[in-house]
Amino acid sequence: MSTMALGPGISRRPTARALAVGLFAVACATLLAVGGDAVPTSAAALAYVLAVTVAAARAGLWGGLIASLLAFLGLNFLFTPPRYTFAVEKTEDLVALFVFLAVSGIVGTLLSTALRQRARAEQREREARLLHHVATRLLSGEPVAAVLRRFAEAVAELLELARCEVSTDLTPEAIVIERDQLDGAPSETFVMATADREVGRITVKPSPEHELGDAGREVIHTFAGQMALALERLRLAAEARQAHVDAEESRLRAALFSSVTHDLRTPLASITAAVSSLEDGEAVFSPEDRRDLLETIHQEADRLNRLVGNLLDLARMRAGVLAPSKVPTDIEEVAEGVIARLQGLLNGRPVRLNLREDLPQIPMDVLQIDQVLTNLLENAAKFSAPGSEITITASDWQNTLEVRVGDRGSGIPPEERVRVFEPFVRGDAHPNAGTGLGLSIAQAIVIAHGGRMWIEATPGGGTTVAFTLPSRG
Repeated sequence: MSTMALGPGISRRPTARALAVGLFAVACATLLAVGGDAVPTSAAALAYVLAVTVAAARAGLWGGLIASLLAFLGLNFLFTPPRYTFAVEKTEDLVALFVFLAVSGIVGTLLSTALRQRARAEQREREARLLHHVATRLLSGEPVAAVLRRFAEAVAELLELARCEVSTDLTPEAIVIERDQLDGAPSETFVMATADREVGRITVKPSPEHELGDAGREVIHTFAGQMALALERLRLAAEARQAHVDAEESRLRAALFSSVTHDLRTPLASITAAVSSLEDGEAVFSPEDRRDLLETIHQEADRLNRLVGNLLDLARMRAGVLAPSKVPTDIEEVAEGVIARLQGLLNGRPVRLNLREDLPQIPMDVLQIDQVLTNLLENAAKFSAPGSEITITASDWQNTLEVRVGDRGSGIPPEERVRVFEPFVRGDAHPNAGTGLGLSIAQAIVIAHGGRMWIEATPGGGTTVAFTLPSRG
């Protein structure tokens, strides 16, 4: 039975290949040496040393040793007087022959050892590259099954296996690479385990021409240990990500509960107080007072309606069903309708419309764009001083309608202008103002229309929220 190769042409014991290579190398050297008349023994010796070197390089240690012995016999028989006999007349010739045998043997041994060490170094380099490649791919987010398949293919090719199977709890099925169909060949299993748990297993079946051997088992043990660590890191990273998602969901639920509770109680308290006053039989109200109480009830009911609408929009946004039903519409009509409806909320803040002439009709879902402008105007009124002006501008630019809603409030720092579009984020400057849903819902609606939304500073101070809508649906 043959043993596993340690490198190109290097094996652990003599083989027919080593014998054949040694014979061929010595035969070539002999033909070269006897090609001329009166060839000096020193020249023949050099030819034989070359033959030993070639044999050691091609067939390893045993090839070099066989060639050294054959060269010793050839040098004795063909070039040492008396020729064509193994007898030696002079003592110095006998000493020279044994010195040649020693030198050629040392040359063959050193060369084969160097080649074997080089082959082992190359083998270790291939193993290290394979492990690095697999670990990098696993941690980069590539599918585990695809990475393990490439790993199994590389192991089967590296050790010339007939079959390699990798199973782990991170993949639903085992990864099997079968290079040869062999019945009855023994399989070996290597456990991939960390200090406290088993991660998976590597099962290999050697081919008849390449026995696995101790060196091959050591390689697979190394692979199993390193793969166990990489897979365990991947599992822990996945658990950490899931824990982060769970914590974020818990935070959002807590924020939603807190915000909704606060925003529901405020208008409900106002409505309850107004209704209680109107129901009080002993109270006497002037027509103006009664009208103010009814107006309070109406405004706070609208506020509740907007809050509930925002929550429903958030649910639709997360469910992916925020699909607009577009019809060509003038943005001026939508803006004027929103301003008229929000007069009570604006609380005397003037709203100036700056609309370019001949704006085209834009394909839009009227109710959804109404909601966008409502949320932006509500934010502008909430975060600006009473009596300060709010502006709405619209212009046609490169096949898009660009709308800007600006206020004269305290503004939003540049580092927060992206974060405030996240649900329940209200900015550090106004941590208790509203639910933090208005901008996220408005942005989702604009994106569903094929546009985009961003925040910039208002010239002279304040915040401007801008969005675009495609001119063609």
